[in-house]
Amino acid sequence: MGSANAEIVLVYFIGTVGMLLLAAGIFFFFITYQKRLLQKQLELNKVKQDQQEEILKNTIQAQEKERKRIAQDLHDEVGAMLSVVKLNVGRIERKSEEEKAKILAGETKSYLDDVITQVRRISRALLPPSLEKLGLFFALEELANWVNKSDEIAIECWKGGEQFRFDSNQELSIFRVVQELMNNAIKHSGASLIKMNARFEKNTLAVSLSDNGKGFNLEEMTRTGLGLKNLESRTELIGARFKMKSEEGKGTTAIIYLNTND
Repeated sequence: MGSANAEIVLVYFIGTVGMLLLAAGIFFFFITYQKRLLQKQLELNKVKQDQQEEILKNTIQAQEKERKRIAQDLHDEVGAMLSVVKLNVGRIERKSEEEKAKILAGETKSYLDDVITQVRRISRALLPPSLEKLGLFFALEELANWVNKSDEIAIECWKGGEQFRFDSNQELSIFRVVQELMNNAIKHSGASLIKMNARFEKNTLAVSLSDNGKGFNLEEMTRTGLGLKNLESRTELIGARFKMKSEEGKGTTAIIYLNTND
């Protein structure tokens, strides 16, 4: 009888151990499967992210190529044609004997001067020659000067440290981001003043843009604002960091930080 009980206990023990081992095996398989599934998902996400970055990079390159073409057409063709028209109107003004015709020709020349100025402004905004020749800060300062001529809003520019040159694609990308921030502030902020500060220090660059406008709910804008996401994506593509701070009634501040060694 004792031997039979011992055998029963042994069977129960072996069965229990077997069930535990089976449960452990199933648990181990489940964990391993989940890890592999997670790894595959991470790899898939990485592929999707790389594809999205490549699409964004190609889109930006196509945009810049088109902007360059339009800027050259405006400068070389439209600008030249307007200058010829202005010369012809000047000849009419000088040779006309009627006072009304002279006055009309003079007014037309004045209008043409305004149009030529606007064409040059648009051309420079599309592809600022000073960016390639003189560097980022001078291009931003030139952009601010064009805005200041409109008398709609004032832009103050400050520079800290000695400007240094870095990768041309990075310079252009930062210029575009600041340009877009300025445009947004002019269109939507209701600000009367924008302060732009570019600080150059060793291999780092920090550009800040602050306005005294009405501000906005940053959390809501981050969630729904496609433009803000595009600015973040553009800075990430060149290895820069982008931060924005805003409160309703307290204006907006944006900062772009780049370490050219990264």
